[in-house]
Parts: sequence; C-alpha cells; structure tokens
Amino acid sequence: MPIENERKFVLSLGFDPAELHGWTRSEIRQAYLDDGPRLRATDGAFSFTYKRWIPDVGELVEIETELTEEDFALLWSQRISQVTKTRYHKRDVSGDWVVDFLCDGANATYFVIAEVEMPRGVTSPMIVPAEISAHIVHRVGIDDKRFTNKRLADVGVAARLYTEIAAESWG
Repeated sequence: MPIENERKFVLSLGFDPAELHGWTRSEIRQAYLDDGPRLRATDGAFSFTYKRWIPDVGELVEIETELTEEDFALLWSQRISQVTKTRYHKRDVSGDWVVDFLCDGANATYFVIAEVEMPRGVTSPMIVPAEISAHIVHRVGIDDKRFTNKRLADVGVAARLYTEIAAESWG
C-alpha cells in the first residue's frame, strides 16, 4: 500500500529559485474535484490521485494513476479549485525533496513551500538541504492541515498563513 510520509517547510516568499543549483525543474497545473481527488499535469504527463487519512494507524494512503490527456481534460472541467506551480526536485539521503513556487494568475509567486517525502516510519529528515535551510520560516507540524496544496490554492488563505506564521514567531 502506498503510504505518504512527508514533512513540510514554509520558505520565505523572497526565496530565489536560482539557489536551487542541480535541482530538476517542472511546471505543474493541479486541480481538485469536489469529492477530494487531485488532478495534475506535469510537463505533458497527466495523473489522478486519491488520498485518504487512516486515523487508526496515523498514515495517509496515496493512490496515483496516469490519465490520458483526453480524460484529464474531461475531469479538469469539473475542478473546484486549482493551483499553478513551478516545482524543483532533488533526491538525497533524507528522501525526495521538492520546493514549490505557487503562482497566481499573473504568474507572480505568492507562496513557497518545501517538502520531503521520506520512507515509511521515518519521522524527520536526516538533513535539510543547505540551499533551503536558511530560508525556512516555519516547520509545519505533522498534524497541521493548514498547509495542504488544496488550501494553498486560495491566494488569500496563503497570504493569511504567512501572517499567522509571522505572528507565531513573534508571539
């Protein structure tokens, strides 16, 4: 069973992607359907993802399958929210790292978040890449559901989260 085990880190809004030397870049369009599943187009590939939290074991099951472009377009027409992002990826000893630059309709970055996908049972990354460590403004708690891409698709919600983070660090 595919288990998602990730940790997230909010990065400063002014973080420069040019610092991600050697990371792989991709462009992503992502949307959500009203009953929960996610659609994603990444550099010409299309996928459908279903996630389900299993409270009894404290794990998130993630099932992903490829879609044809035609099926993707049909489902895309049923989206309730969407997000566009530029993603940078690299793999290291901790797992698969991504840094997402979420963009608004004018292609301006409005939120920056990093996450690491780790093996099942690992609770924190062995290391945080030097490229991003100095730019972390908030380490997202395991149970903190405020930082899902589905929620961050709303530019207003994302802006309020940066404000909340600033208040938490000063408070």
